[in-house]
Amino acid sequence: MNSLLFDLAAFSFITQLVALYIQYRQEKPRIVLVTWSGYTLFWAYLAVTQFFELRFATIGLRVLLVAILALTAVTVHRQWWNDRTQSA
Repeated sequence: MNSLLFDLAAFSFITQLVALYIQYRQEKPRIVLVTWSGYTLFWAYLAVTQFFELRFATIGLRVLLVAILALTAVTVHRQWWNDRTQSA
């Protein structure tokens, strides 16, 4: 087990979980909550694969990361569009 990577993934999972809860309490839009949930899931997946030393995990991590990045792009675009329409 790669201890440093596991520690980083476990720490990041916990911080993402706290951040997700804060976003939920602030009543953010669903797309934001889904994006933060995706990041939380990514760190949990990374921690589990490192803990059990799973070799097939790199494909799953790449697919999950691409999905999360797509959600992030949608979230940023929506925020940009909302800011633009509110300022007009």
